Amino acid sequence: MSKSPTVRGALAWSFAERYLSLLITVPTTMILARLLTPTQVGVYSLCAVVTNLASILRDFGVSEYLIQERELDREKLRSAFTITLLMAWGIALAILGSRFLLADWYHEPLLADLLLVLSLNFVMLPLASPTFALLNREMAFHQVFIVQVSANAANAVTSIALAWRGHGAMSLAWGPVAGIAVQVAVLVWLRPRDALLLPRLRGVGRQLRFGAMFTGSRLVESGSRNGHELIIGKVFGFTALGLFSRATGLIDLLAQTVSSAILRVATPALAADHRAGHSLVAPYAKGTAIFTGIAWPFMGGVALLSGDIIALLFGPQWHEAAPLATLLALAGLPYALTMLAPNALAATGQIRRRLSVALWYGPTHLACVGLAAVWNLHAVAAVFVIGNLVQVAMYTRHLTEVLQARPRELFGPSAVSAQLALGCCAGLGLAQLASHELGLPLVPRLALCVVAGALAWLGCATLLRHPAMTEVRRALTHLRSRHA
Repeated sequence: MSKSPTVRGALAWSFAERYLSLLITVPTTMILARLLTPTQVGVYSLCAVVTNLASILRDFGVSEYLIQERELDREKLRSAFTITLLMAWGIALAILGSRFLLADWYHEPLLADLLLVLSLNFVMLPLASPTFALLNREMAFHQVFIVQVSANAANAVTSIALAWRGHGAMSLAWGPVAGIAVQVAVLVWLRPRDALLLPRLRGVGRQLRFGAMFTGSRLVESGSRNGHELIIGKVFGFTALGLFSRATGLIDLLAQTVSSAILRVATPALAADHRAGHSLVAPYAKGTAIFTGIAWPFMGGVALLSGDIIALLFGPQWHEAAPLATLLALAGLPYALTMLAPNALAATGQIRRRLSVALWYGPTHLACVGLAAVWNLHAVAAVFVIGNLVQVAMYTRHLTEVLQARPRELFGPSAVSAQLALGCCAGLGLAQLASHELGLPLVPRLALCVVAGALAWLGCATLLRHPAMTEVRRALTHLRSRHA
């Protein structure tokens, strides 16, 4: 990504938003894990898979189109808003009409009630998503900070309050609805440029072509990444699905803190460089090195400490999720190399290539999951590595062709991340052994390991001169200068 102050400032605000949201999300998750059972979480998780897939159709690639479009005018904005409105409201009606079919298939009437509540998101989202895409295009991440933190806070308060009063899985559905309502309200209050335009169909052809290709790839990707929950729910039941969901939720802490912060800035930054005619090889290589420098130590830490982390965050009723989290963390290591690849292809308009990768990855992953489901949940978690390796191989081929670069140029800078991860995990491992020898209880034991891992990361990152350490310093300097 570009080294301009604008991008650095955007990264600083994006990371600040993610970490403040983390301070909201983690305590919320800890509380809800103690108020809800694995079965209740499993029932909601299945509905979340359905609505996540529907959300991709709802946006229809409009957000990415607005970000990457070279010449953006009011007519294109109006047609984008029209597409979002028609798709979202149509999907809301489809969910309402089909919710009883899903409930009958899984023999769980509560699914119909959950989908009824979640359909409200699709009614409200068209009022927010195009405006939100404009904020990302213009890298107005100080405003994104306000929007996202407000929405996350509303989601957390609503979910906890309803769960506390005994509403079970329904509390997890009303939380996102409250978050989206607040997001819409804040965006209306901020009133960014060209917000809340009147709908118009003129000029939608190009957007529909872009959206069809982009949405196809996203549907296959998301269906592949979340389709295993539909299989688990049917084969193993909702309790097993709840445990698997908690394990993936632990891995998703990385997505909630680091991945989303980087990816939110990556697409507009790479698109801006591409519009200016700059090569994306160096920005991609540096961005990947930064991400792997954080992702690989994180995954290694989760693999080593999954039992203690789950016991602290979620409570003893979730202890069976720990080995699943370990397997998923190890399986996710290869994918970190191509985390930015979909964004790079979208930024350069190469949506067809992204769809090609998804069409290879999706069937492979789901076939492996289906075969592994014959054995047990641990086998299902372990075979995630196969799909991730397929993705890495496919994205590497397309990136070398699109960016005119060799694999070594794209991934060479990430070699230092492997050294950083080994050093960090060594520190964690030693601290874990020492804490067991001392017989420390859970909280001091985990605190010792976290401190040791953090110090090992800082020491190794400094010694290795890792680019992640450089960006952390720059982000902190930027934030301090803003408040000076």
